[in-house]
Amino acid sequence: MSRGTTDVLQQNQSSDQSVILKPFPHQVGGHNCILTYDQWTICKPLSMGELSFYQQQIPHSLLQYIPKYLGVVNVLLERDIDGNAIFRACPIDRDICNQFEYDHQMVNLRFDLNRKQPNFDSVKSSMNDMTQSQDSISPCNSNCYRKQIRKMQKQISGNTFFILLENVVQRFQNPCIIDLKMGKWHQKFSIKDNLSMGNLAVSTIKLGIRLGGMQTYNVADKKFTYFDKYFGKTLDEIGLKQVLCQYFDNGIAFRKDVCDQILKKLRLLRNRIDSQASIQFRACSILLIYEGYYNTNMNSTANIDIRLIDFSHTISNTLNQHPSQQDKQEASLHPNNDFLYGLDNLLAIFSEFSASP
Repeated sequence: MSRGTTDVLQQNQSSDQSVILKPFPHQVGGHNCILTYDQWTICKPLSMGELSFYQQQIPHSLLQYIPKYLGVVNVLLERDIDGNAIFRACPIDRDICNQFEYDHQMVNLRFDLNRKQPNFDSVKSSMNDMTQSQDSISPCNSNCYRKQIRKMQKQISGNTFFILLENVVQRFQNPCIIDLKMGKWHQKFSIKDNLSMGNLAVSTIKLGIRLGGMQTYNVADKKFTYFDKYFGKTLDEIGLKQVLCQYFDNGIAFRKDVCDQILKKLRLLRNRIDSQASIQFRACSILLIYEGYYNTNMNSTANIDIRLIDFSHTISNTLNQHPSQQDKQEASLHPNNDFLYGLDNLLAIFSEFSASP
């Protein structure tokens, strides 16, 4: 048995305040594993930069675009009686809690609720069945889930903290999701990793947009189709436009109604980001979601959501942060010029779709 894995059979009775986590079936992008805490809550490995973002005073005009922050938990890797790896979330100690500067009572309150535990057998079955049915786990989450197991198995000791966030796809039956990394700032990481410019997405260089992942729902065959970030890195400007067009295709028709509504919401988001200077969004993503299940009587407006996600590199004027000289120069022009460059190009593409007959 690996050093970082606790055999649940060798423990005393597990704490009544612990929660067994299961894979999050609708993860389309990112390199960290997203897990399901309960129906309304997901969790992912903690980034101190992202935690700082959530604990600041976020402008009221942007709150509707930010997933709600719900606390921090300690996650353990264990084995069930059949030897299968499971993740268990536990409340963190008060001393550790003070280091995070957030309300300890809030986290305990979440654990005091009487929540039905996930059935791990059904999760394991879904993990093994990688067909594109409605009940399958996305390939992205399946890969990240296995990577997280391997990572935690190598840990000799220490805590593994996860941040609890609102599950923004909870209200959707068959969510069509696209993760779009905005701006060119994140190219710095690829260059630092000694990757050639040829390995960078051409769409990122020209448009300030990179596909981080996507899942679409085909109404005709009732299956999801997935595209990952590695596919996104191969896309040039034309290829990205084709993928964005496919995002609105449900296998029967192009969802122009959804495109029009998303375009309207993105314009409002653009205005709100442009009108504030307290937050500099860097290497963030826009997450677009709409309900894939469709009939002619549905209200499209009520089945669309737009969120900003991934704030590890975001800079806030309200926090004691120390941006580089280059970051200061960029921010002196406008704190979100880079982000807005990508968003403006996305608006232009969607406007073309909307204007088409």
